[in-house]
Amino acid sequence: MDVVILAGGRCPPDLAEYSGVEHRAMLPFRGKPMVEIVFEATRHVGSAIVVGGPATLGERHVEAGENFIESLAAGLAEVLSDRFLLVTADLPFLTSEAVDDFIARCSPGTMLTYPIVDADVAAEKYPGMKRTVVALREGAFTGGNLAVIDSALMRRSLPIMRRAYAYRKSPLKLAAMVGFGTLARLALARVFPKSLRISSLERAVSRFLDGPVVAIPTRYPEIGADIDNLEQYRALAAFDANELR
Repeated sequence: MDVVILAGGRCPPDLAEYSGVEHRAMLPFRGKPMVEIVFEATRHVGSAIVVGGPATLGERHVEAGENFIESLAAGLAEVLSDRFLLVTADLPFLTSEAVDDFIARCSPGTMLTYPIVDADVAAEKYPGMKRTVVALREGAFTGGNLAVIDSALMRRSLPIMRRAYAYRKSPLKLAAMVGFGTLARLALARVFPKSLRISSLERAVSRFLDGPVVAIPTRYPEIGADIDNLEQYRALAAFDANELR
């Protein structure tokens, strides 16, 4: 299957000044840009389509869109396989073992399969790399940075995602589109942690996107250990002190 690598994310000013690079994909770690680590971990899966970043990245390179949805659409337009692996380029610890384990657990027929990582496992393995955590009935989780996606079903759902993005600053329009019940459950979960089940979220997102969505807990926290800011990048010094200045 094709592999869509999202490499368009830019470093915030302090991280760019500290690292000397513009794109997060090019942040150096262990002697190579992070995107090279992702290439190595996913090369066996299929042909890579790189979205954004320097134009020299990969033989199949397309420009990034103005936002995540448009970058996804740009990559999807180049996909030739029935399913594809979506992954971000800023995963310094990603391994082929973690990728293979996730793909093996993805069932055909789902529109989108997404990994979630136990927050305690992630914190223990990668201390100092703070993550966004959601407390659900089954435990506290942080999201992964890859997904297996059905190409045809995602093409069908792109207009829905584009409308939702356009409504992101209009709560009433977004609520009408997503569903007031879904937003009410999410709001309740923020007040009463662990009141929402994984299955409830899966059903809500599936209804919204008009296609089956599945969340899979993974024992590989490297899937979610991405680098968004200077604090997280500095935390890498604990794993390879010689790599950072």
